Amino acid sequence: MKDSKELIRAIEKLRIHDHLCLIYESREEQFAAVIPFIRIGLEKGEKCIYIADDNTSAQVLGEMIKGGINTDAVIKSGALSMLTKKEAYLKYGYFNADWMVQYLKKAAEGAKSAGYSALRVTGEMTWVLGNEPGSEQLIEYEAKLNYHFPENDVLALCQYNRARFRPEIILDVIRTHPIVIYGGMVCRNFYYVPPDELLKPEQKSQEIERLLHNIAERANLEGIRATAERELRKSNQVLKEALDKVKLLSGLLPICAACKKIRNGKGSWVNLEKYISEHSAAEFSHSVCPECAAELYPEYKDALK
Repeated sequence: MKDSKELIRAIEKLRIHDHLCLIYESREEQFAAVIPFIRIGLEKGEKCIYIADDNTSAQVLGEMIKGGINTDAVIKSGALSMLTKKEAYLKYGYFNADWMVQYLKKAAEGAKSAGYSALRVTGEMTWVLGNEPGSEQLIEYEAKLNYHFPENDVLALCQYNRARFRPEIILDVIRTHPIVIYGGMVCRNFYYVPPDELLKPEQKSQEIERLLHNIAERANLEGIRATAERELRKSNQVLKEALDKVKLLSGLLPICAACKKIRNGKGSWVNLEKYISEHSAAEFSHSVCPECAAELYPEYKDALK
C-alpha cells in the first residue's frame, strides 16, 4: 500500500460529482480510505451518509473515533447519518436501481436545503451478496449513477470487498466507476465505460470500437514519446560533446618562481605553455614583447620603438 498521508491528500482532492469505488482486500485497507473520506466531507460542511453492512455500525463508529471524528457531535447535529441496508438499498425489502438513484437525488436536495454544501455517501456493497430481490440490478444502478452525479451536488464511494465478490462482478464495478481506489492509491480509471455505452444492447460492439480507439491512441502516444526520447538523447549527446571540449583551470597551481614551470598531477615540472594547453581549450600564438625584443635583439632596438 502507498503511504497513508499520500492517500489522504488524494482523497482531499476529490470533487463534488465524483463517483468512485474502493476495491479493498483487508479491513485495514478499507478503513484507511473510507474514514478520511467521511472526515474530510464533514470538515467541508457536507452532509455525510454511511451505509454499513460488512461491518456493524458500532464497528464503523469506533473506527471513525480513532480517525479523529467526534461521532456523537456529528450524529447529533445531523451532519452524519449511519444507515443499514434496510434503511437504504433494501428499504422496501427489495432493490430497485431507479428508486435508489432517486433516493440519492432527494437526499442531495435535502442536504442543500439544510445548508450543507453537498451530499457525501459511502456504502458497503456486500448487501448484494444476500441475493435479495433486485440485487441483479447492481451494475445497472452503478452505471445510472453516472447520469445522476454530474447534475447533482453529490459524491459517493462504493466499497467492494474483493475477496467476497466474483471476478466478473469486480470487473463490471471497475467499468462503472470513473475513479478507483486500490492499493492505497486514488486512480483515474482508463477502463471506465460511459453509461450510454454500457447500458445499450449493442454494448459489446461499442466496447470493441472504444478498445480499438484506445489501442491506436496509445500506439500514437508511444510513438510521440519515443521520438521525444530520441531527440532528448541526441541533445544530451551534443551537450556532452560540447562539455567535453571545455576544460577549466581552477585551484592553486604550483609554479616555479624562477623558471615558471608548473608541477603537474604526476609530480613532474612542465613548461607553462604545455600545462595550459593540456588542461584547457586555450591555444598559443607566439610573438615577442618589446622588452624582450630589446634585450634579445639590441641591434634592432631603435627600429622596434
